Amino acid sequence: MSIPRSVVIIAALCLLLTVVPACKRSAVEEPSPFGPASLYLTFEVFVSPNVILTSDLRQAAEVRALVKYGGQPAANELVIFTITRGPGEFNDYFRRTAATTNANGYAIINYLSPTKYQLSDDELVVIQIRPQTSSPYWIWKEVEIVLIKGQ
Repeated sequence: MSIPRSVVIIAALCLLLTVVPACKRSAVEEPSPFGPASLYLTFEVFVSPNVILTSDLRQAAEVRALVKYGGQPAANELVIFTITRGPGEFNDYFRRTAATTNANGYAIINYLSPTKYQLSDDELVVIQIRPQTSSPYWIWKEVEIVLIKGQ
C-alpha cells in the first residue's frame, strides 16, 4: 500500500506551517503602551515640610514640581496647583494657582496653613499638581500635608 503523493505534500505543508510561526525574531520587543517608553513628559512633585504644627501665625510649605521632557528639565512650562481637600490657600490667597517652570524645570509655589484658631482638629491637605499638556490626556500627581493643631 502506497501513500498518495498529494497526501504527502499536504502533510508536509501542514508540518511546515506549524514550524514557521515558532521561528520568530525576538531581538525587538514592542514597548508597552502603559510603560515609561510611551511617556515623553514626566514630572515629580515635592513638598517641604509635609507636616505643619499650626500656631498663632500662618505657616508655609514649599510645593515644587519638576517637569521633564525626554528626561531633560523643561523651562517655561505651565503647572497648575489645586487644593482639592483641606483648609489653607496659596501665597496669592487662592485655592488654585499656576506657576511657570524655571530654567531648571521647577515650578515652585508656597502653601499657607490656617492658624491654630481656625482648626478644630488635625487636618489633611491634598494638593493636586498638573502640568499643562497639548495632549488630550492629562496627568497629575498629589501631595499631602498634615496640619497638626497647635496648643
